Amino acid sequence: MILNFNAFFYQIFIDPLLAGLRKTIVEYIDDSAKVIDIACGPGTLAFALSWKAGHVTALDMDEDLISFASSRVKKKGVSNLTFEVHDASDLPVYHNGEFDIAVTTMAIHQFPEEVALKVLMEMKRIAHKVIIADYNCPMPYGFSRSVAYGIESITKRDHHLNFRNYMLRGGISWFISAVGLTIRSTTIKGNGIFIVVECV
Repeated sequence: MILNFNAFFYQIFIDPLLAGLRKTIVEYIDDSAKVIDIACGPGTLAFALSWKAGHVTALDMDEDLISFASSRVKKKGVSNLTFEVHDASDLPVYHNGEFDIAVTTMAIHQFPEEVALKVLMEMKRIAHKVIIADYNCPMPYGFSRSVAYGIESITKRDHHLNFRNYMLRGGISWFISAVGLTIRSTTIKGNGIFIVVECV
């Protein structure tokens, strides 16, 4: 198994910061549910979900990350998890209501606004319940906020501009409202830096 740079970066720097979010998301998952993980990266959340869900489909546009994640499925012998390369803003391969739950973690703030809205619309279309974990807005001032903003300031220019727009819009609640989803419950994590939202 070849560990590509993106997978290495996620596993070393990003995944440890999101362990609490993953645990919270897994708690939202119904036993034996059919779940789709949108913008799954190297698949860390998808593997965690597979312990509880009936089946997990995980997708990302990064072919290298999907290749890496798929090789881990074979190595670990996980039978209820598949990884696929797809553009999450356009998913005709999946039927309306095909999944019980659609999940995305720390992705919406990365997308241009129009793409983020299309992704959420597709999640709403293909699943009965949508779970989103992303930055809380507003974030409380303090060390954790400084770290979050520091990380976002060193990302690629487009990513950083999308993050700024996400925060200026008021965070995930604006995007949820814009696509006609209804918030059923929220959980704040990471000293107020992250939010997990369950929508229908």
